[in-house]
Amino acid sequence: MFNRIRMTVVAINAEGSPDLYLTFVHATDLQNGHGLHYDMAIARAEDEGYRAPMIAFDHNDAAAGALRHALAFKQGETDEV
Repeated sequence: MFNRIRMTVVAINAEGSPDLYLTFVHATDLQNGHGLHYDMAIARAEDEGYRAPMIAFDHNDAAAGALRHALAFKQGETDEV
């Protein structure tokens, strides 16, 4: 059975700027357990023209929480760094 996993890839876009690529991947529990969902997300980003450096994360990774905090910081909702 496949799980639909929300993924974020931090990468360089076609214009050469840092960007976030959002995608879903479908991975089995075994693939997820081996971290292959990260590779799947990066491969999708590459197919869409993004390039290295790249790092992928899902909702369970610390980066997901940091992204929520960064958004609040950028929008002036918090001064906590």
